[in-house]
Amino acid sequence: MDEPVFGVYLRGETHDTVVSPSMMKTVMSSDASSAPVLDQALQNVFGDRSLMRNLRLNRNQEVSDDVPELMSKESFANDVSVAITKLLQRNTSSLVTFSRSPVDMAPWERESHVDVSEEDQSVSEANLFELVRSFMGHNLTTLMMGEAFVENFPMFLADLWTLDRNFVPLFIGARRWVPTPGVSAGFAARDRLLHIMSIFYRAFSAWDDGIDPGIELRELDDVSELMKQRMRTFRKLELSPGASAAGNLSLYWDIMEHTIKMTFWTVIHIFADIALLKEIRTEIAPYVQSTRLSREETGFPFEEPPRLSLDLEKLLDSCPLLKACYYETLRLHSAGISFRKLESDLTLTESIEDATEPRTYKISKGVKVIMPHGVHHNDPQRFSNPDQYDPLRFIMTDATSGAKRASADPIGPFADGLYGSKNNNFTERTILGFTAAIVSMWDIQSASEKELTVPPHRTGWGAFLPAKDVRVKMKQTV
Repeated sequence: MDEPVFGVYLRGETHDTVVSPSMMKTVMSSDASSAPVLDQALQNVFGDRSLMRNLRLNRNQEVSDDVPELMSKESFANDVSVAITKLLQRNTSSLVTFSRSPVDMAPWERESHVDVSEEDQSVSEANLFELVRSFMGHNLTTLMMGEAFVENFPMFLADLWTLDRNFVPLFIGARRWVPTPGVSAGFAARDRLLHIMSIFYRAFSAWDDGIDPGIELRELDDVSELMKQRMRTFRKLELSPGASAAGNLSLYWDIMEHTIKMTFWTVIHIFADIALLKEIRTEIAPYVQSTRLSREETGFPFEEPPRLSLDLEKLLDSCPLLKACYYETLRLHSAGISFRKLESDLTLTESIEDATEPRTYKISKGVKVIMPHGVHHNDPQRFSNPDQYDPLRFIMTDATSGAKRASADPIGPFADGLYGSKNNNFTERTILGFTAAIVSMWDIQSASEKELTVPPHRTGWGAFLPAKDVRVKMKQTV
């Protein structure tokens, strides 16, 4: 279009599309705009009928549902680091168990078509995306919802993946009876998910009041502070279990889909580049170590599983290349589109960095604005060879000390989620922690004779899905 602002006609409405980064920042930071995407997602995807209305009715009361504020707190980040470290130390060695029987496999292996090699008992084949998704889904659900939730609702994650695959058609308003592949399954999965969230909310409310919630969900101490605070907020609003379910499910999905997909894309990019893999392993070695005691040391006639030591805080502070890999993954594989509705007239002017002859536009009150992040992420004027995976574009060198650090500034603030920026303390810690643990303890190669390659995209919400899974061979490094 050769214009930073132009109109797009969608579903009977005209939307002003803004593609200039400086203008995007103005719109997203302006008090003149609101974000209707949460309302639409809650209603069309998560089946909400009363949550947003209740929040608006109580906006002047001392009731806060500010998820981004809680997730940015240092105390919350520290708790997350401790919890992630414990989960990774306990479970990373069981990413693949080399068991032939499904009964003996870890829960995340059963969905990933894991097979032990006939020639080498120390090698297993698996579908990498399904394995990473199931492994992280199980562990993050334990972190967020507690172990009792995971044990009592084993099919919850399978329904979540079905909902995620159908997020886009549901978001734009597809009906249950529309003859589109998967949509009817998406509605059915949503109904089951909402029912489980209602049960969980009811049990938590009883537990929070000191009442026995029943044998299935009796132990709820390990539910994350994020979910506890949200459910307590909904209780203050006197929401019923059914009315609260959409809000709890949407928050849970928003964290899971982004974190899991970004970890998969980061992992496969690192293992697809042998030189990069070697550099990453050298960089993280002081903070992430995989070791295994010998039979002589243990005195047992069998090998013990490997052990993982992880200092997550030092990893985050001292590994700029690993962090830059995550930022480059965000640039290439995030599918974000920010939506805003103007509450008053707004004047937008390009910055000098965006245009040698800056243009000015006036957008009227009531207009809906679309800001596609990919236009910026793939702009050759801002990123040389934008199709290439190059983490070094996010490495900055201090002019005085010469120290290197990773900075997400080239793509900020374009990482919008339903509940604010997805590049927050929780997601960054989680993605980098899981990536470092897998890189340290596992060798991953293509199951075929060919080199490991990054698969093309399939349309998704928030982050792209792989168009096809990648069959790999898995072997422990120690």
